[in-house]
Amino acid sequence: MPLRIAFSVDYSGEIMVLGEKLWEGKGKSGGPGFIKSIDIEGVKSVYAWSAQLKGFGCAEGVDCMVQVTADGMQPPKGIGREKDQGVMMTMTGEMAVIKGHDLSKMSDSSGKPVGVGLWSFMTMSEKLSWMNDIIAVITMEALDPMWETSNITIYEWKT
Repeated sequence: MPLRIAFSVDYSGEIMVLGEKLWEGKGKSGGPGFIKSIDIEGVKSVYAWSAQLKGFGCAEGVDCMVQVTADGMQPPKGIGREKDQGVMMTMTGEMAVIKGHDLSKMSDSSGKPVGVGLWSFMTMSEKLSWMNDIIAVITMEALDPMWETSNITIYEWKT
């Protein structure tokens, strides 16, 4: 049965629903990346990460490896922002490209970083063509303060 999560988005009582879970897995940092600049707004950097993901729901059987490069800005305190681009390669050889935007912060409860993002996909694969029409919500939960490893979950955004 698909996992569905609902939450209120405004005071008029409207509900936005996340659709079924598409992928879940573990992410790994691609190393320290590099710092582009440091100024009063924070640290601007470029870094890479990858994840091995297992497909669920309409993505069942679409197990894949994701490789992402992100351009981010992390202020001394508050919410960081990142712009992603990446490649998703399935175990059967199909490919999709990823474009996305993320926000991240330190979790109040665990003291570890967490993030959420919106992703879109583009593919020429007939098997993955359904991905061209979705917006995905990605959640990331670091397992350590430096994002060396993380839990990744990707949901379809239903409107």
